[in-house]
Amino acid sequence: MKVERSFLHRFALAVMIFLAVPCLSSIAAYCEDDSGEGSGSGKVYVLTNQAEGNTVVVLDRAANGTLTRLQEVSTGGLGSGPIPLPPPIGGPNPLDSQDALIATPDHRFLLAVNPGSNELSVLAVRAEGLSLVDKVASGGDFPVSVSFHHGLVYVVNSHGNPNINGFTLDVAGKLHPIANSTRSAGVPGSAPAQVAFNKDGDLLLITERLANLIDVFRMTDDGLPGEHVQLISNNHTPFGVSFGKDHIVAVTETNERVPRIPVINGATVSTYRIRDNSLEPVSVAVPDHQSAACWIRITPDDRFAYVSNTGSGTISSFRVSRHGELTLYQEIAADTGGPKSVPIDLSITRNGKYLYVLSSLIGTVQGYRIEEDGSLSPVANATGFPISVQGIIAQ
Repeated sequence: MKVERSFLHRFALAVMIFLAVPCLSSIAAYCEDDSGEGSGSGKVYVLTNQAEGNTVVVLDRAANGTLTRLQEVSTGGLGSGPIPLPPPIGGPNPLDSQDALIATPDHRFLLAVNPGSNELSVLAVRAEGLSLVDKVASGGDFPVSVSFHHGLVYVVNSHGNPNINGFTLDVAGKLHPIANSTRSAGVPGSAPAQVAFNKDGDLLLITERLANLIDVFRMTDDGLPGEHVQLISNNHTPFGVSFGKDHIVAVTETNERVPRIPVINGATVSTYRIRDNSLEPVSVAVPDHQSAACWIRITPDDRFAYVSNTGSGTISSFRVSRHGELTLYQEIAADTGGPKSVPIDLSITRNGKYLYVLSSLIGTVQGYRIEEDGSLSPVANATGFPISVQGIIAQ
């Protein structure tokens, strides 16, 4: 299916007039939804990734950051389940990926990977709760990460011959494959960890975790990955990606010389500035003196970056300068319960006030208030999640 951007805008305008919806601006009819922002409350969504049936757990987030479980909804597909126990350093972490679960910017839909059944699911976010609206084949083996920009969806499949595949998301939450969108995401065993559109949507990045590579695709006007540049990571095992202002992108480096065995206290984070079709290093392999830094999020105000250290059981914080330079702020901004807690995915609320992290081996979602100085104060500890859990969205 060929996507013509000028056509999309004309189509959106026609739909807007027809339905008298004032904020449609693209094929997916995306409106900015500020629900919950005024009161400071919101939702937290968690992907359980259970092999017998993948689900999304919905948690209500109160204005003070505390969590209450509301709902659990099937994705219609299968998760991977945990890796065999006892796990190596780094814990269950079955998908080795960031963004297994994402939300569209208008907060109308969630997109979830189903690695056990090689599918991608769409769930609608409504006042009465979540509901499954679509499910499609991911176009490969073991989907682990998904990204979205202006109606375009790309998913990365990690096993076999790794690849990415593209879809469009329509106003009803239905996914439509984009013809000729499949691209290689590395050789077998390269283990891509994330696929991510930059903020402008003109580049698509893939971290090849075990190949120590970062792929950059220039997106064409018809929604296809075009010109391809491949970069060597500043340190071993590039993993999570987070974008800041002024074309800055931060990438964690787990520093594994043997798969799933990181260099103890050897984790680093690098930042780059996006230049044309490539990445220009800004801060190169800045250490946090912890083990297995995998997931990363930059705050909405672009002042801080937080990293979960899976091997250490901690969260580290970095200051981010206006030029994208990183400075380690707190080596241990939060202790999630020691190495046996295995913190993995983390997410920051839209208002930048709270951070939530999955601690998979102990089955919790822990919440922290982000103070004005960037320090973290515990506010929540929701329990009862399976150790297969991976993927979180905080709103």
